[in-house]
Amino acid sequence: MVGTDSIRQESFLKEDSYGFIKTEEFESLGIDASHIPPGTFPARKHPSRLLSRFGGNAFGFGFFEVYDRLSPKDLQLLQSITPDKPEVVRKYYREINRIYESIGLLIRFSSLGKPYYLIPVSFLSSSLSTIRNKADEISRVIEAHRKKTLKENQSIGLLTSSDDLLIPELSLRFKEHQFVILDSVEKLSAPRESLDLVILPRELVEIVSTERFSPRTRGMISKKHLEDFAVFLMGKVHTLLKADGELFIITGRFPPEARQEIKVRFHTEEEAKDFLLFSHVFKTERRYQARAKSFATSAFEFHKFLNPPYVEKEILDRLLGPRSVGAMSLREIHQLPYLDFPLDDGLFYNQEKVWTRILAPFFNKIFLKPYTPESVKRDWEQKFSAGRYTPDYMVVYLGEKKPPQVTLEDLKRETAESKLAGCPL
Repeated sequence: MVGTDSIRQESFLKEDSYGFIKTEEFESLGIDASHIPPGTFPARKHPSRLLSRFGGNAFGFGFFEVYDRLSPKDLQLLQSITPDKPEVVRKYYREINRIYESIGLLIRFSSLGKPYYLIPVSFLSSSLSTIRNKADEISRVIEAHRKKTLKENQSIGLLTSSDDLLIPELSLRFKEHQFVILDSVEKLSAPRESLDLVILPRELVEIVSTERFSPRTRGMISKKHLEDFAVFLMGKVHTLLKADGELFIITGRFPPEARQEIKVRFHTEEEAKDFLLFSHVFKTERRYQARAKSFATSAFEFHKFLNPPYVEKEILDRLLGPRSVGAMSLREIHQLPYLDFPLDDGLFYNQEKVWTRILAPFFNKIFLKPYTPESVKRDWEQKFSAGRYTPDYMVVYLGEKKPPQVTLEDLKRETAESKLAGCPL
């Protein structure tokens, strides 16, 4: 098999991985230029997740993220959007786009009823870097499973949306393997040949709240219900895997000690300015002073600073006025008003504990650990230092399928011993 390093040059992840839409294509595609906010590019594909300042996924469809913020009329319109009713989208695309804009979603529809996505300029580089880092780690797991099972051609399930950018990247790296997209409960339940490996490149509990996996389409879903349905989905995955099959999960890691206080020193004034501006946009526990480049903050807030929710360019422009952050001093940024957008999206939880509860009935854990690529560590070292504290980047889990607790032979023996009438097993 070709190694990861040797295929870098032909990697799918080029500058135009998202399939950006050129201005001259707008008319033929039915795209209204006024529906594209400043600081974003329209594209045919999108990253799996970007936090919205309203909470939830900016590339979600609005049902779960902001259910309680929608009027009954707007909610009814959004819930009428289905693949078998494209005429609804074509007729009401302007109203739908208005609703999406009002709740901070980065999805728009054209007059032809086709969706397109808005990619923030500031997010582009970090997004592609995250995809590469995930693909590199997944590649190592696939190679290790090949060596372990001595199978040159494997069937690998990808538990993610069908437009996830990881799919073409992995397909290009591993042309000898068959990738099966598992993007709905129906796909997980459909009869098929057993899989060698299932990969979940998204947050385990969060994926349950996406439209194609959720058990409900109305109302907010409690954390307990999300966890219960995650157990149900993992049971489906367990059934799909071969006897020696494995499950691999890779996603962003939440700080296990979110309220832990840490001291951060930024190595440049630019980074300190960014952090101070962050505290003026979002509601932080304290009003940070601008006397130096060092700050005492919580692990939760620093994690959010490194992975900030999307904020529209026009909001930042109104906050800063005619000035740029680079042209302002720390004192001038400190004097800006506070917008106090909420930071807590309600998703934070102890992944190690919850994942163990969900996965233990079906898989023997091989490892569950934090993961930070060397490239990310080097980037952080150039920007800041935080003493003994190490920020959280990703968490990875690898588990081997557990054998069924009750085998066919057990059932035969119990049936014979019970002397029950009926057909033998």
